Amino acid sequence: MSFLRKAMQPRQGVGAGFGRFCRVAAGVTMLAAGVYTGAAQAQTTAPVGAGGKASGLTPEQIATMQHDMDAALHYHLASDVLPRLSATLQSIQAAGILPPARYGMSLDQQVGLVEQVPGLAAILKAHGFTAHDFVMSLTCVGLTTNFMNVPPSQSAGNMPKPDAQNVALLKSNPKALQELVGVLRGGRQSSTSVH
Repeated sequence: MSFLRKAMQPRQGVGAGFGRFCRVAAGVTMLAAGVYTGAAQAQTTAPVGAGGKASGLTPEQIATMQHDMDAALHYHLASDVLPRLSATLQSIQAAGILPPARYGMSLDQQVGLVEQVPGLAAILKAHGFTAHDFVMSLTCVGLTTNFMNVPPSQSAGNMPKPDAQNVALLKSNPKALQELVGVLRGGRQSSTSVH
């Protein structure tokens, strides 16, 4: 099971509202990856849904998600991004802030919503993020982790390839990545493994 799928699993009694935000944020990444994979499979097998639409999304939404996924997969991650993301998410939770997150939104729309949340800009700034950097970094880490763990036998020829430097960064910092997974799950510990 992938990093984000485990991170999305609900945990009982631990920060339900914040956990919902983290699951939605992680779910946005999963949805983008799923839509891309579904669209790629549809090109080589059968239509994904009625009229060939993946997940009931319009061709424009699919194109936007594919563009956003490519942008996120090639976003340059800072060397200290993992502990900063964990600390930022913990600070957001401690402040009782529930950033808005909705499925099917573009990255630009997500950034716009994050920018509108009272009190969030100060927390992001304290950890060295703008709303754009925060959304892009969180999305990049999630997508990169998902795609770097896809076994070669399951990867389609046109499956996106994450940025090699980002893959190296995540693989060389397993403890910090595990901490981020724990924060996304609403707890301090995580039993997921990163390969």
